[in-house]
Amino acid sequence: MGLVRILLPLPRAAARLAPEKGGPLLGAALSYCVTPSWAGLWSPSPARRLALAEEAVAVYRATADADGLSRALALRAHALLLSGRCEEACAAADDATAVPGAQASPVLTAFVGDVRAQALAGLDRTEEAVAEAHACVEAYRGLSVPDRRDRTLGSLPGALRTYGMLLAAVGRAEESVAVYEECVALLAAMSLRELAHVELVRPRVLAELVGVLRALGRHRDALGVGPEAREALRGPIAWAVPEIVLPLRVGLLVDLARCHSATGEPAEARACAVEAVAEARRQHSAGELAPALDCLADVFGELGQTEKELNTRRELAELREAY
Repeated sequence: MGLVRILLPLPRAAARLAPEKGGPLLGAALSYCVTPSWAGLWSPSPARRLALAEEAVAVYRATADADGLSRALALRAHALLLSGRCEEACAAADDATAVPGAQASPVLTAFVGDVRAQALAGLDRTEEAVAEAHACVEAYRGLSVPDRRDRTLGSLPGALRTYGMLLAAVGRAEESVAVYEECVALLAAMSLRELAHVELVRPRVLAELVGVLRALGRHRDALGVGPEAREALRGPIAWAVPEIVLPLRVGLLVDLARCHSATGEPAEARACAVEAVAEARRQHSAGELAPALDCLADVFGELGQTEKELNTRRELAELREAY
């Protein structure tokens, strides 16, 4: 992917010199550059990704390749979603499935559905998002093994993760757990080659599953998932996409600390809470540091360490005043 981006001036020149042949070549190269990668390695920033996707759409509009245009529009919808422009992402997703003459693959259609579901959730249209996510899961279930070109365009595990997350958001926690557990089992049965395309799904699913189990009061079950979730948030994926992995790690450690407290294990809770605070400080993020400090203060209270509890609550109050 990085090499293709480096060589983009070549197909751009070909498109200028020979539009009929160079246009589709440039469109394919641009689409390749913005296709989701397994863990974001060498991926462009959201802004750069969107710019490349917009260019791909413009290139394909000047050609007769309706299928290419449909794919470029789907990738543009995904880029808009990553940029937080959810309303535009929904519109782009609708455009991707309405290109005259296009015969979008079932995988592309399912991918667009997953993008639309997440965009609807971002617009607080959660019930609509749940219905869309359920339809997306069913679409992926009915697919045969995708060809090489479509393999990176979403997956059943990714769709299950979206569905489980949205079920939890609307209070259907037990159903959410069932969906997450199905996803975990599916990932466990995959080969290393298959996992290469969905590697980022695993840490998200495991961390979110711990959170839902904790919310249900199933603390022992959450602690049982904890070691696997912590392992999934280590290694190359942590430095490849720290902006995703580090907040997940802090949230997971807070959930585990709360579960240890609920099961009468304050020493273990303290260890998790201290680690959560340390991770949050590394990120310089008030959003993650505040709940971590709150958790640590509660744990200090349980341990009878009054001075440490007061100092932690003082830092938490100062942090909240500052933000």
